Amino acid sequence: MRTVFVAEYPAVQHRHSDGGIVTVRLRRKGDAYEVQCTGCDTRFVYRKPAASGVRHYKSPLLPGVKGNFDDAEDH
Repeated sequence: MRTVFVAEYPAVQHRHSDGGIVTVRLRRKGDAYEVQCTGCDTRFVYRKPAASGVRHYKSPLLPGVKGNFDDAEDH
């Protein structure tokens, strides 16, 4: 069995070897969301994406908009 970690929730679309696209829905099992696709013998496990380690700066070319920036002085 193959295990694939995904960042999509609640459904994952993937392609089987016959070319068909299949949608499986993640379900809570214990403390994680996962599902096993019996058609391709793959287990999909949800992992929340990690925060970016790169500092993001506002563009001086864009007008001032309220957003989620690393700069706390504008909030």
